[in-house]
Amino acid sequence: MIAAEPVAHDEASELARLTRHNLVSESFFSAFNGIYLGLAIFAAPVVAVTAVEVTPLELTVLVSAFPVGAFLGPLWAYLGRRWGMQTLVTQMAIWANIPLLLIFWIGKNEAALFTALITVSQLLNSAMRMGQSTLYRVMYAREMRGRVLGRLTFWSYVTLVPTILATGWLLEASREIYQVLYPLAGLCGLVGSWFYSTLQVPRSAEPVVGSLSFRAGVQGVERILAQDRMYFLFQVSFFLSGSAFFMSTHVVLLLTQRTRAFAFGPFELALWMTVVPQILLALSSPAWGRILDRLGIVYCRLLINVMMTVYLASYFFAIDYGVLPLIFLGSIFQGLANGGGQLTWALASSHFAPRAEDVPLYNEIHFVLNGIRGLVMPWVGSIMFVLSQGPLSVLAATLMSLASIPVIVQALRLERTAARDDVMPRAQGTTAKPE
Repeated sequence: MIAAEPVAHDEASELARLTRHNLVSESFFSAFNGIYLGLAIFAAPVVAVTAVEVTPLELTVLVSAFPVGAFLGPLWAYLGRRWGMQTLVTQMAIWANIPLLLIFWIGKNEAALFTALITVSQLLNSAMRMGQSTLYRVMYAREMRGRVLGRLTFWSYVTLVPTILATGWLLEASREIYQVLYPLAGLCGLVGSWFYSTLQVPRSAEPVVGSLSFRAGVQGVERILAQDRMYFLFQVSFFLSGSAFFMSTHVVLLLTQRTRAFAFGPFELALWMTVVPQILLALSSPAWGRILDRLGIVYCRLLINVMMTVYLASYFFAIDYGVLPLIFLGSIFQGLANGGGQLTWALASSHFAPRAEDVPLYNEIHFVLNGIRGLVMPWVGSIMFVLSQGPLSVLAATLMSLASIPVIVQALRLERTAARDDVMPRAQGTTAKPE
């Protein structure tokens, strides 16, 4: 026993060193990748409309590319199991940034080519998200994952938000500046991919023989949905609250701009509908990380769903009754809720999967459901807006978010029951304890 103590101390020191190294490397990756995200995803519709002059069909394709990429989740999980998740992220980060470099040669009359390049880039980005969220399980201890992801989210948005603002400001000066900005963003993304390649991933994250079959993956997904009751309830709640977000966001923007009582110009609209929520998302992410580590992901998600319901209700009453302070309140709560939402989105599969090799299977479910709501619900919101010419879709989104609360409460009860029994119900039908 005496001889074993120095060995245990050395292992703890090595683990701490490895964690510090990975956290620094992934923080740099997040910062450089934030520049890529700012231009390739968030600013792309603005650039497409104001500088490239895309058609409505091309704009629809561009906006739909990001959620559609989530449908490729099973493919990315399969490739990740075959190559290794770190290789998947690094390779796809390289290939996702190459289209941005090519935009240097895109002219004003080549809107279709611009749309195609951005679409390809966004689809490949979904593979990066799959690999990252899968590796959190093996790289960081359970009790610190919330704080780690809070820090990574903070660094990503520290560069993402200024990138969006700078893009808008520079486009005012020159419509052709996007031909320079996108290649610069591509170079930043390539630098970020190098930082990700320096991560020291434990051997437990390497592909496991026998886990490479696509058919076996499909069977594993079916088993999870049938047997992991807690994860099922979590995903139902997540789907409802996420659907409320996608159904209402663009409608709230349009109705706020049209409401005469607010008299919002382009600057005020961008400030309160986009910039303030994103800034609060970045600033609140570290705090949400601590809350998640202390209270757990299910309780954390309950708090987020309540905040989402509050911000949607604030927007609805603000627009319906012309109460300006409620717009400010809604934007503040939206930013705070999204700060926690980013963390629970990325850590859900790592939390519920009983083994590291099961995380890709859980991510397949997670990504496909995200793709469905991201692709379908904006159209549902738009149709309700066209039919009602009012905030009916915002009210429907508020009620949908409200409906997510009792579902997550039921998941919380299951978690507390499992904690009392010191047993967690798992997808494999075992009584494996949590990490």
